[in-house]
Amino acid sequence: MSELRGYAPPYTPSGRSGVIPPPPWHYSGDLLTVEYRTAPANVRALLPDDLELAPDDPGAVAMIWADWQSCSDSFDELLDPARSQYKEAFVVVRCQYEGVTYSRCVLIWVTSDFAIARGVHQGYPKKLGSIHQTRPMPHGKAAPRVDVGGRFG
Repeated sequence: MSELRGYAPPYTPSGRSGVIPPPPWHYSGDLLTVEYRTAPANVRALLPDDLELAPDDPGAVAMIWADWQSCSDSFDELLDPARSQYKEAFVVVRCQYEGVTYSRCVLIWVTSDFAIARGVHQGYPKKLGSIHQTRPMPHGKAAPRVDVGGRFG
């Protein structure tokens, strides 16, 4: 029986069928971040029992939308956009553990299976979702400009 190889499942004799390649992973993307304040109890409800609210601005929340491209050191994923491009929307709050303040991702949605697999490896609570962002482009009439009067959704 042949030895199964690979960094992540599915493992195969060649080791080339895994959903994600070995790290390190590199990211480039367009992000939109909206920061807001809510009642601290709303943030508390999203934290596990061993984490406390951050004492400085305990109701601070950041909602982030990202249009990512990622790859490993081999850059092989860039040859197939289905293996390198995905979208993500996530919610980040500040919390404290043993007196040290951290940022914690409490909710996150992604548009691809490889992003979910990498999230499991990294400890993010990723779920599959549908995410769309208006993209600015410097040419043509079908995209808004990053300029006065530009409209985005």
